This record gives sequence, structure tokens and C-alpha cells, in this order.
Amino acid sequence: MKPDKLLALADRGRKMVRRPENRGDWFRVANADGERAELFIYGAIGDYWGEDDVTAAAFTRALRGITAAALDLHINSPGGLVFDGVAIYSALRNHAATVDVHVDGVAASAASFIAMAGDTITIEKPAKMMIHDAGGIVVGNAGDMREMADLLDELSDTIAGIYADRAGGTVESWREAMKTETWYSSADAVTAGLADRVANDTPAAVAVLASAAAPRTVAPVVATAQSTTPVTARGSHKEGTKVEIEEIMAALKAIIDGAEGRTLTDEEVKRYEALEVDLAQKRTEKIRNRQVAYETPVRDSIQAAVHVAPPKQDDGLEKAFEAYLRTGQANADIADLRVTNAQGAASDPAGGYTVPQGFRQKLVDVMKAYGGLAEAVESFPTDTGNLIEYPTLDDTATSGTITAEGAAITGGADMTFGTVNLGAFKYTSAGASNAPLKVSVELLQDSAFDIAGLVAGKLGTRIARKQATDWVTGAGTTLPFGIARSGLTADVTLAAGNPITYQKLLDIETALDPAYEQNASWAMSKATWQNIRAVVGSDGRPLVQESAQAGIGGRPQRMLLGYPVIIDQAFPSNTTLSAKFAVLGDLKEAYVIRRVSNLVVVVNPYSSANSGQVEYVAWERADGNVQNRKAYSLAAANAT
Repeated sequence: MKPDKLLALADRGRKMVRRPENRGDWFRVANADGERAELFIYGAIGDYWGEDDVTAAAFTRALRGITAAALDLHINSPGGLVFDGVAIYSALRNHAATVDVHVDGVAASAASFIAMAGDTITIEKPAKMMIHDAGGIVVGNAGDMREMADLLDELSDTIAGIYADRAGGTVESWREAMKTETWYSSADAVTAGLADRVANDTPAAVAVLASAAAPRTVAPVVATAQSTTPVTARGSHKEGTKVEIEEIMAALKAIIDGAEGRTLTDEEVKRYEALEVDLAQKRTEKIRNRQVAYETPVRDSIQAAVHVAPPKQDDGLEKAFEAYLRTGQANADIADLRVTNAQGAASDPAGGYTVPQGFRQKLVDVMKAYGGLAEAVESFPTDTGNLIEYPTLDDTATSGTITAEGAAITGGADMTFGTVNLGAFKYTSAGASNAPLKVSVELLQDSAFDIAGLVAGKLGTRIARKQATDWVTGAGTTLPFGIARSGLTADVTLAAGNPITYQKLLDIETALDPAYEQNASWAMSKATWQNIRAVVGSDGRPLVQESAQAGIGGRPQRMLLGYPVIIDQAFPSNTTLSAKFAVLGDLKEAYVIRRVSNLVVVVNPYSSANSGQVEYVAWERADGNVQNRKAYSLAAANAT
């Protein structure tokens, strides 16, 4: 920002705010030792704006003198010096009182991030808030100018971090808004998460008017649908679970950073795992507290004074996540879902938010419905994407012996365990063409539009389509190992020309160890199944005799040689030369899929903003491998 522009902004700030008449009094404290104190910031912040300005040091001294349990902070200020603002913000955050912020006129520049120190933030309907990058004046050479530019960027990132901590979102997204000097109306401020509610709005107006008739120790606050933090007697962002969660996260990071790339010691692993348990408990506690806040009715004293409609039921975390899907703006309710490291094979540290259980179930259901094989094989989730050595054992060739009385045991062999490595490949819905799902802003603004269902269905199908192929034909190394990949040796190969015959089907069954027949199933493509159905006997009748359930007339059951048939379109047809086209066996014993439980969705409202669209990308980490080759027989097509 150029010096003349900064000076013009300062001059404009003086005109915007009516200055207090008492010299040196841009803030004022009332009722400091009562039950509820009042603090007014009605002026420009800092000591260079005029003769009546004082430093943040005087403010913090006055703040320390407040012994009240609750504090109403009223703001009508154009801002001022960044470091004074940061000091005031920190002093408010660390004060023992509950801080309820009221934006009476304007909270601009430094005053806007001071407001973020509130346990609750209320903005008057005609009031405004403004955020922008830090500005400054420097006199010197080119090096001085560059040094100042770097400092201003650092200061702006610090300020953006304050907004992100209170309102959600990322430092980068807030910097974009700051660079263009963004002004917010009262409604815009609530939507962005810079305020919790608009003063005197219905139903909050009813609660405030009713409560004014009776004395109180804590000002009643009615949570609205736009609230970004739970409403409690003490703000959860100041103390309690959030601080504890941040401390646990910092401790986890300290253990990893302290190792400096070496293998963790046993003691470090134990401390890390113990902290993980604490973190899970704190997050559960936080979600439960948040749900209680959503469901808490208006206070009985208010209801006794005036009729108040029953509180609107909220879906908690799922509701907050749906708001993120519609706007692309994260809020405090989903802050703990933020992904900071996409650890795993072929991955990167791309961000996004892990989806809550309700949304995840929709997406997983779509993925289950797509690939038939994935539903039939062994599958287990993990919380992280670290490499797993999955144990395997083939003991089918070992039998017991008869040992004479008193004689020593002879012969036999120890069981030999093998291992299957399972990593965490990052499956992204954007695909090879890097094309995200795009939804128009008009649809997103329609509250009746099922955005969660659309995003889950489309993105889940994209991921499942790729995974289904890899579970069957993946070649390993940069892909999972598929159950019918080209590198495996087939148990039965069709004759030249690849005709399906009854004898070949019997050969495939014969190749399967009888130990795995009890729970065996076929898996093949629809094309191969149709070719098998076309096989007829010498009498011209189909060898596959299908019959619907009596009296229902439903779909015929797919059975072949007494085994159920699973259709998975990732398998090639039996007419594809040299292809491994079908398997028969106990598929849960044969193949294993490992999925990392943290399925992630990234909402991007910026890249296609000029087209009035919001972009969506999902990713999930997973891997698969054959865990017991003896548990199934594999059929291949001929090369000619």
C-alpha cells in the first residue's frame, strides 16, 4: 500500500468514527469490579493517529484491572497499528472474563481481528466489518523496501491466521479477501464466520427483549443456523477441548519432528499412541458438547416472559459440512476435520476436509454398489496410511502324524507365515483428465437441492470405477496388486479361439482346493457370464438353468455349478486374448483391501467462479493385494 493511500485511509478513519472528547481516551471501562463490566473501543488504535491516542500498554493495564466475571466489549473503530491490535487481541484472549463482543458501528482493519477475541461476537444490523492486508511506510533503499514487503506479508499472514482460527477456512483464503480490502455487511459477517449473530434479529430479538426485564449474570445468546462456534458460558475457543486438542496435536508433531527422520523409539511410539487415544476422546467430547449446544432450548426464564418458538433442530456436524459443500467456506464446526498430511504411497500433502459419518456412508454405499468384487473380499479400515505388513499362511499341505506311546515326535514342519504389503494409494475423483465435478451456484443456493447426495454419488462413482479396475487387474508397484493381474499364472486356459465349454468350467472347479469350496463364488464380467449362458448341450438346451424364486417372478439368481456368480465389469471378457477373465474361490480368503478411513472432499469455489460454478474433488487412500493364492482358481483366455 502506498504512503499516500495509507495516510488517506487514516484520514478517512478519523472521519468515519466520532472521536471521544476526553483526550487520550479511545477506550473506556465501566463497572470494572461489578458482575459484568463494559469496555468501549471507540477510536483509532495506536499512538500516531493524533494527540488523543494512547498505546496498547494503557489498554492492557486497564484490562488487568477488570475483575468482573463477564465483559461486554463494544467496538466502533477504523483500526490502527497492527502490533497494538495484536497485543489487545492477546490480552482479551488471556483474560479470565467471558468476553462478549458487540460491533456497534464499524470494526475495520485492526479492530476486526481484535473482535475475534470474543467468546461471542454480535454485530448490529447496520454495522460493518472490513479486513485488508497490513500496510506501512518505509524510507530507504531497495533492500529496505523488500525487507518491509516481507514483513508486511508476514503480518498479513498472522492476521489471516486469527480470522481462520475463529471463523474457519485457511490462511490463504483469508489473504485473498484481505488483498482486495473486503467489506462485510452484518449478514455477510455472520455468513463468513466473523460474527455469530446479528443483534435484535428474530429469534434473537425475542430473547434479548425478554431477558431485559430480569437481572442476569450471563447475557443470554440464542444460537442461529449461521453460528460457527458453540454457545456456552465460556467460549470453547478460549479454553477447554479446543485448546486441549491443539496441545495434543502439538505434542504429536513434536514427537515426529524430534525424531528428525530416524525410526521412533519404543518409548516414543508408546507416547504417540497414548496421545492419539487422548485426541480421539477429546474430539468425541467436543462433538458431544457441540450437539448439546445445538439442542439446548431457550432458557426457561425467557420462555416464561414471552412465547418463544421451539429451537430449530440441527444435524450437527453433517449440517456444518453441508454448509461447506454449498459455500466452499469452512467454519469452526468442521475445523477438526482439516487434513494437513495425506500420508501414504503416491500421495501429496493436499488439503481438504475429512467427511463426517453421514456423508461418508452415502459415498461408501455408491462405491460398494459399483464393484462387485470389493464387496465379496476381505476389507478393513485404518486410521493412517502407514505401510502394513499383512500376515498370510498356507498350511493346506500339512497333516498330523501318529506317534507311538512314549516315543518322540518325529517329522512335521513349523508353520511358515508370509506377508502381504498394503500401502495407501491416493485415489482422486478428478481422474487422469484432472477434471473436477462442477456444480452451478444457482443449484447450490437452492436449499431443496441435495448437494450431499449429488457430490457423494458422482465422486464415489469416479473413485470406485478406478478402484474396481485395480482390484482386478492392478499390476503392482504404482498400483495395487489385482486378483487377476497379468503376472499371475492361470490354473486353466481356454482352447484356441477361446470357446466356453462345460468341460473347461469343470476344469476351473477341479483346480480349486476343496478346502475353499464351502464359501466359494465366481467373479467375472457381464460379457463372460452371457457367453456362459449361451452354452447349450447336445439337446440344444442351455447348460445354465436359471429359475426365479417361486411366486415372485423376480430376477433369476446367478448360479454356476452350484456357486453364486458375482458380476464385476473390471474383469475382461473371455474373448480378450491372454486375459485373466474369471476367478472361482473363497474370495474373502483370496484377496484383501485396506482402506484409510479418512475419506476427504475438497471444495474449490474460486477456480470456476467466473463461470458461476463450484468445483469438487474427493480422494481416498486404499490398497489391495492377493493374500492367499491357493484360495481361488484363475481362468485365462488363450493367446490365439
